[in-house]
Amino acid sequence: MRVIFLLFSIAFLYNCAGFSPLYQSRDIFNEKLRNIAITTDKNRMSLSIKKDLLKKMPPASQTINYIIRIETKTETESSATSTDRKTSGYEVIATSDVSLYKRELKYDRKIYSFEEKEFTMFELSPNQVLSTLASRNKAFEISSENLSKRILNRIMLYFTKENNVNK
Repeated sequence: MRVIFLLFSIAFLYNCAGFSPLYQSRDIFNEKLRNIAITTDKNRMSLSIKKDLLKKMPPASQTINYIIRIETKTETESSATSTDRKTSGYEVIATSDVSLYKRELKYDRKIYSFEEKEFTMFELSPNQVLSTLASRNKAFEISSENLSKRILNRIMLYFTKENNVNK
């Protein structure tokens, strides 16, 4: 039994030999993320995502090598959950189209693009307009924060992949 356990442990550790966690390439992220500019459309959700991203990223440098373009669409749908088919809550659906551009001499070249979606629920408070508006604003805030985390993670994974390919 010990021999089997020993062989299994050695095989498991051997498979993890080429693994390097993202935090080890922190210098790469600082270098790449400092040289990024973020542009958005004038949508409220896009501006909120930009604000959240700027909080999570290191301070920008003077030279811009990459540009992130964020365009967001938001929809609100009602959900009927009670037996009398009355609307009891709403769902905010935020869809962000993100493009990463590399700055070049003549024009900016698109090198990576993706789409992120976030679904957030908020409750309808009958005869309480301010409470409903507050929960809707909170849902927008949560959606914005979740989207910014996912966008930053996807950008970091792209740079990690690009760095490993270039080696």
